[in-house]
Amino acid sequence: MPPVTESPSLPALPGQFTAQIEAVNDAGPALETRVAGLDPTRFSSVFLVGCGGSLFTFAPLRCLLDRSPVPVFTVNSAELMLRRPALLGPASLVIVSSTHGETAETAAAARFAAEQGATVMGVTQDAGSVVGAASQHVFLHQGVEAKQVLLVQLGLALLRGFGAVKDEEADQLLAALRQSPQAFAWAHTGWDDQLARLAEALYTESMIYVLGSGPAEGAAQTLAMCYLQEMQKLNTAAIGTGEFLHGPFEVITSEVPVILVKDYALTRPMAERAERFLRQHTGKLWVLDAAELDLSPVAEDGRPLVADLVLGSTVLNRIAEQFAVRTGIPLTDRRYMWKIEY
Repeated sequence: MPPVTESPSLPALPGQFTAQIEAVNDAGPALETRVAGLDPTRFSSVFLVGCGGSLFTFAPLRCLLDRSPVPVFTVNSAELMLRRPALLGPASLVIVSSTHGETAETAAAARFAAEQGATVMGVTQDAGSVVGAASQHVFLHQGVEAKQVLLVQLGLALLRGFGAVKDEEADQLLAALRQSPQAFAWAHTGWDDQLARLAEALYTESMIYVLGSGPAEGAAQTLAMCYLQEMQKLNTAAIGTGEFLHGPFEVITSEVPVILVKDYALTRPMAERAERFLRQHTGKLWVLDAAELDLSPVAEDGRPLVADLVLGSTVLNRIAEQFAVRTGIPLTDRRYMWKIEY
């Protein structure tokens, strides 16, 4: 496939982009009231359940809930039903996520959890979808950026209910979310030159490895499995940064391309360790660093959180758009999904 010789045309910022994020922020106080009304102190376990990108998008929430005094599990929808964890029961909170609400396994997992007596929250764009219908409490969003914000709102409301976060800190982080729409908007085009070079260099490669950890692990998985494999039919693999130097690094040569997704703070030392190795052993390293995003609209104490959300949503979508104009494969194209029985 010949390289693109001129700057390709990329989609403009959608008209409702910031409004969708602002709408979720505006609904934040009502969300907190709803969560408080469920009395989080009665929950002794939390399960985050979904498939594909909806499962991967839980990564920032999963890391936020590390502060929870009760165990939190992230589980694929079908796997939840097959494994039947003993902790899943009347004292469990199950948060299921499906963008459009039509993922059959996630709807089945929501019904299964309810049958075990669990409280089921559904995060989706459509209250009338099968996932929405299977959930006892539905929280709506429009757009992946709004979903990221909503999940953090849920996490903070739970931590507040558990007594695991001080009100002052929770309020600061919620304020950062309210300041975030412009940071998301900037990311839509702010890295276009860098991302264009990345896509131009990699779109004809036979294999691409994508590394990430902590809140960025889900971003690495989404980029590799959803955008590049599912949508662009490219051979890629997502690898946890912490595991990279425990085996996978043996495949690295000077000609092996790697995209390293660096979170802002939490597991950054792991990413930096992997980066030191990669800069010595491959000439095809591309680093996506959350700390290099324009976060000027956001108060400093909220930047680590917002940066990881932006990196895991808007930036990934823009990378996919850069690849699509070069491969000629629309992001809506599928070979099997929604077309055959599987």
